[in-house]
Amino acid sequence: MHRNAGGIALAFLIACIAACGEPAAPGMASNRDGSTRIVNGEPTGSAYGNVGAVMFDFASDGLDADDWFCSGSLIAPTVFLTAAHCLEFLPANAQIYVTFKPTVADGVATAIPAISFHFDPAYGHDQSNPHDIGVVILPAKRTRGITPLRLPPAGYLDGLADKNGLKDQKFINVGYGGDVPTTGQPIVTYDGVRKSSVSTYMALEANWLWLSMNAATGNGGDCYGDSGGPKLLVSNPGVVVALVVTGDAVCRATTKDYRVDSDTARAFLGGYVSLP
Repeated sequence: MHRNAGGIALAFLIACIAACGEPAAPGMASNRDGSTRIVNGEPTGSAYGNVGAVMFDFASDGLDADDWFCSGSLIAPTVFLTAAHCLEFLPANAQIYVTFKPTVADGVATAIPAISFHFDPAYGHDQSNPHDIGVVILPAKRTRGITPLRLPPAGYLDGLADKNGLKDQKFINVGYGGDVPTTGQPIVTYDGVRKSSVSTYMALEANWLWLSMNAATGNGGDCYGDSGGPKLLVSNPGVVVALVVTGDAVCRATTKDYRVDSDTARAFLGGYVSLP
C-alpha cells in the first residue's frame, strides 16, 4: 500500500491515496525503534532479490534513503512490475530509480536509473477493475545476476480455485513498506528494509485476490509502501500472481491484491514482456 512521508513526497502520495480511494492510515511516523515487522514479518536479507523499491528525488536534492515510495518486482531483465498508482502521480519526464538492495539506504548509491515508465491507460476508471498495473523499463545488463519472477498463465488462480486448490493456501508478501505492531495503537513506521510475511487465502474475484492478514490467526500482511509488490504462492514462489494495491487502513485485517493473470492485466503486460 502507499507510503506517507514528509515534504513533497507526502503531497504526491496523499493525492495518490485519494485517487485510489484508499483511506489514509493513522499514526504515521518515521521508524526510530528498530522494528522488523512488515505486519508480522521478517527482513528478507538476500532472499527475494528480484523484489525492489521505486525511488524518486522528491526534493531535488539528490537521491537519498527517504526517496523510496513503492515496491515492485523484476519480471524480465529490463522490466520491473509495479502498481499504476505508484506512477501516475509522477511528472511524465520524471527520472525514477529502482534498487534491489535489501535496504533502501544501501541501495542509494547503486540505484538503477529507469529509461521510462508506463501504466495502464485505463487505470482509475472502473472500481471493479482498476487496471492498477504499471512497468518501469530498466537499462539492459543492469540486472544481471537477478533471476526475474515469472508471470502466470491466463486464469491461473481460477484454475486453482476450480479444483479447490486455493482453500487455506498461503501467499508470500514481499516489500519495503510500513511496519505495524500486531496489537495496540496501529502506528505505521518505516525503515526501508525489504521484508516478507505470509497471508492466508480468503476469496477470489475476477480481478482481485483477497488475503487475510489477521495476526490473531497467524497471518502477516503488507502496508503503506508495499504497493506494487508481488504476491507469491508459498507452493510456487517463483511466480507473481498479484500486486499489492489496497487493503484496510490499519494494515491488520485484509489485503486486496490486483491479479496479473486476468485478461486485462495480460493485455497491458503483453506490450512489454512475452506472456506464458
